Amino acid sequence: MNSQVLTYPFDLDCPIGCEASWLWPSILQPVLSSHLYDWLTDSGSLTARLKQHCQYVSVDVLIEGLHPLSADEQTRLNLTDSLGFVREVLLKLDGIPWVFARTVMPLATLTGAEQYLARLGNNSLGSVLFNAPDMQRSAIEIAQFDSQSPLYTLGTLIADVMPALLFGRRSCFLLSGKPLLVSEVFLPAAAAYQ
Repeated sequence: MNSQVLTYPFDLDCPIGCEASWLWPSILQPVLSSHLYDWLTDSGSLTARLKQHCQYVSVDVLIEGLHPLSADEQTRLNLTDSLGFVREVLLKLDGIPWVFARTVMPLATLTGAEQYLARLGNNSLGSVLFNAPDMQRSAIEIAQFDSQSPLYTLGTLIADVMPALLFGRRSCFLLSGKPLLVSEVFLPAAAAYQ
């Protein structure tokens, strides 16, 4: 994978987050195009699907390290600890940001053989997850992000034209029985909106 070093016009000292009302896909399906719904509910590797739309996929790490988790993330991961390992990245296709991804991991997930998850750098997490023989994935939840969301603000900083809403999905993964929560939000350039 190729990677470019870019400077972003926003504060990268703190995670952007993925605060939203996460819902079962069937709840939002009536208001979504079938094309967007297909992108949001595809249970395969998003990285593999993105590769079908470009020459190369690159990963820009925005933030990576120990940070407070939202109450919703703690609940979703069944945690009492409010601190976790947070990784936020942009997935770029031929240099254009298509997806904002946030991965949240309990510190216990980063033990034993899974320690490498804290050192992915510019490598895609999806490539790791979908090549793990023991990987399990929960049902997908989806959410919309309006102009009040920091993610929508991120979109306005990297795109000239914005849709009325941005949409994302999340699910929990288990690697060797250890959980991690992955949220992926489609940015304005993504084919999901076309």
